Amino acid sequence: MKNDRIHEEIPGLLAKAIAGTLSEDEREALQAWRGADEANERLYGEVVNAGYIERKCWETARVDVVKGYMGVLRKRKRNVQVRRIRRISTVAAGILIPLLVIVFWLGNEEKKDVVPEQVAEVIRHGEVKAELVLADGTTKMLSTNVTDSLLLQQGANIVIQGRGVSYVGDSSDVEVRYNTLRVPRSGEYSITLCDGTAVYLNSESELRYPVKFAGGERRVYLSGEAYFEVTTDEEHPFVVDLKTSAVKVLGTGFDVRAYKDEGEILTTLVHGSVAFSVGKESVVLRPGEQAVLDKSGELETREVDTYLYTAWKDGVFAFKQQRLEEIMNIVSRWYNVNIFWENASQKEVTFTGKMRRYDDFSKVVEMLEMTGNTEFEIKGNNIFIREK
Repeated sequence: MKNDRIHEEIPGLLAKAIAGTLSEDEREALQAWRGADEANERLYGEVVNAGYIERKCWETARVDVVKGYMGVLRKRKRNVQVRRIRRISTVAAGILIPLLVIVFWLGNEEKKDVVPEQVAEVIRHGEVKAELVLADGTTKMLSTNVTDSLLLQQGANIVIQGRGVSYVGDSSDVEVRYNTLRVPRSGEYSITLCDGTAVYLNSESELRYPVKFAGGERRVYLSGEAYFEVTTDEEHPFVVDLKTSAVKVLGTGFDVRAYKDEGEILTTLVHGSVAFSVGKESVVLRPGEQAVLDKSGELETREVDTYLYTAWKDGVFAFKQQRLEEIMNIVSRWYNVNIFWENASQKEVTFTGKMRRYDDFSKVVEMLEMTGNTEFEIKGNNIFIREK
């Protein structure tokens, strides 16, 4: 075999080496290639590794081989040990091994430092963005690119400045009109209401509010999560309506999380005083307390570290012995990814630590894998979580 043909024929020789069908000439050619460079010998050792082949054959039955291999390269770079999953039959090995060897060969011809960049291109952190829906149905997309914009609406002037929107009431006496601020997955946005109350909206959240407050109370409607800094006005209590429950305040800072796909509604008080009510039942919170309404309708209070529930508005994910399932619910909204659990037991793994919300997703994965027995596989915007 001529030397200039060895490079392009190596994948086939590796496949035959695994299958045990090399001729004497082919064995000599492969041996010469292995001895020509230490990197060749390392590659040969990895390709013929039984654990690697078994695992990749099993994965090939479920996913696209090339995309799956990109995930393998990423894991190899972090020195993640791949465990044996199950044996494959001789027939399956005969069909899949040549294909896997070719994919392995081509993958090693690429520069490994390209892989993290590909992950970052696919999975992006969230950003400042929202959709403003005016009372007449007109919509306006908001982002940091929309700055120093002014909308005139009967009852208030709307000022849009980069990271947030502010309402400045005018002197006109008009009927109550409602606007809606919608923040999509992988978004966040802030709003200052006409009374001066500041609201920070988290990903996948919606706030419906009057352009100008009127009457005896200041009532807004929330779905999702928001942090409120309410302007004090004892004569006009502020009410956050959550459909099945409500939070009533005078002047305070607190966080409300009420996602439809979660089993609990959480109200966390940072300072001031709030009353959380559901039906005829009500509890008054003190700073450092949290009201928890579960899906069965049970209401309880508990003392918490408020930072863990409010750090998101300051650009931080903060967790303390929190279940991985709960963490991934939070993370998936910000990075707009889909989570698939290959081992249900991994949902119960706990994690303690802090991560910056504007870090690349790969850094989040590295932090979470420090738990020691959890493995993440990234395929596009889908995250597969399994036990190592």
